[in-house]
Amino acid sequence: MRTAVFAAAVSLAIATAPAAVADPSVDTFGGWNHLVDDNGAVITLWKISDLKPSTDTVPGYPLAGKLWEATAAVRAAKGTVTPIIPDFNARAAGGANYPVLWQAATPAGISGATIAQGVKSTGKLYFDVTGPAPAQVVYNNGVADLLVWK
Repeated sequence: MRTAVFAAAVSLAIATAPAAVADPSVDTFGGWNHLVDDNGAVITLWKISDLKPSTDTVPGYPLAGKLWEATAAVRAAKGTVTPIIPDFNARAAGGANYPVLWQAATPAGISGATIAQGVKSTGKLYFDVTGPAPAQVVYNNGVADLLVWK
């Protein structure tokens, strides 16, 4: 009986083990990275460029550090896409992450509105940098980096 229970427990552990996370798609600033969702039914292309200190203002958001920005472009290559802006972080060489200020609405910020296949949207991502200067921008789903620009 114990052998059967042990075998069942091992089978359950194997069946519920998380799938291996693939390496992130890495590109240089200005390059297009792609996200494939829903078994290929939706393909989102992202391009991040010009990571730098910003001279813009973010009304209503009290900065704790220095404002940085990156220019972003998103294109719905296949299917209808809703850009998930909160998944972006600026990252310093030592690993410090600075989440995107997605909640700070600015006229120059990239929109999170749904876009139809073939449509492109552009705007800025803003980051409140409270430590070392960022060297890359990452798209992280909360578990792993999926896209990296450096």
